[in-house]
Amino acid sequence: MGASSKEVDALERCRNLPPIPAQGLLGYTYVILGSSLGARIIVKQLRTVLGPGASLQFYGDEKGRYAALWPVFLRSLEENGRHDIRTICATAAGIFDAYETWLCQ
Repeated sequence: MGASSKEVDALERCRNLPPIPAQGLLGYTYVILGSSLGARIIVKQLRTVLGPGASLQFYGDEKGRYAALWPVFLRSLEENGRHDIRTICATAAGIFDAYETWLCQ
């Protein structure tokens, strides 16, 4: 995207993420994969405004690889998440809350 390693290292990051227990990794994955799917909608909208030549790599994978992971993730959630649903949901909510706090500072 044209930024140097030093510039990327200098970017602000969310530093107040809650602890993520092993049982909560599916909740964290839900947030990350879900946001990448939402980014596809943003990219589609921006393409109509900025045209096909605009670099939108900031929004993630334009080739749809993350979208292909979504059904795999859902199967894993169904198969492996039944016993830890409270932890999974609490982890996802904690990640959303941390991002909201960080972005609204």
